Amino acid sequence: MPNGTLEVIVAGGRRLKDEDTFGKNDAYVEVYVDKKYKQKTTTVSNTNDPVWNERFTFNLHHGDDTIHFDVYDDDIGDRDAIGKCKVKLKNVFDDGKFDEWVKLPAMLGLSSHGEIHVIMNFRVTIVIHIINEEMP
Repeated sequence: MPNGTLEVIVAGGRRLKDEDTFGKNDAYVEVYVDKKYKQKTTTVSNTNDPVWNERFTFNLHHGDDTIHFDVYDDDIGDRDAIGKCKVKLKNVFDDGKFDEWVKLPAMLGLSSHGEIHVIMNFRVTIVIHIINEEMP
């Protein structure tokens, strides 16, 4: 996979599985290529159809091939997993862009815990090596 910059916009969610007994989800998304470096949206309170429209940037290196989205319901002192999904970056590398609603599959992928709208743009980083030769 090429080196470059991946811009990710987590636009929103729809029909997120309700994890709260009373009220609706207080949802946020963790986004990462490498688990050691996670980025997070703000929490949108009391809705199962949140709008985030938040932008994140990742520097991609050779071997980075998947981006992960973990959606949670934020509760006092705890969090409940709503769903997780991932996108193969080949989908972005091929066209330079990606704009889709991505399903949060339930157990065995037979149903869904909702979906999130993800927009991504990829720019290749070109490295130019300059050879410095001394003139006689």
